[in-house]
Amino acid sequence: MENKTKQARHTFVGKSALVLTARGENEAASQIFNYESMREIRIDLVELEVKVLMTYDESYFRVFKITAKDESPEALEVAKKQILKFYNDLLNASMRLTKEEVDAIKKRQEEMIAKAKEDQKH
Repeated sequence: MENKTKQARHTFVGKSALVLTARGENEAASQIFNYESMREIRIDLVELEVKVLMTYDESYFRVFKITAKDESPEALEVAKKQILKFYNDLLNASMRLTKEEVDAIKKRQEEMIAKAKEDQKH
């Protein structure tokens, strides 16, 4: 029987940087994404992931991904809410927005999602 050690992965949205950490059996690593170097934060509601584009790179880096428990509409809706929360938290932290600005962005995102859902029905 093979003994497998589960890797521990964590994502921290800090005051000045996003930090991703991973730990294996014999090694550990951290990636630090300073907000001042972020050029774009992108969310994909189909793949349920958030990617960032940095000023020093031309490739997007996936920093967060959610997996729905199953394919039921309820589970997918919960996963979408989780990924949107992470996206909003990261956006807020990286931009140092006021509460009013964050609320306005969330409202606009909800409007965009509602419109996309409506467009898919037609």
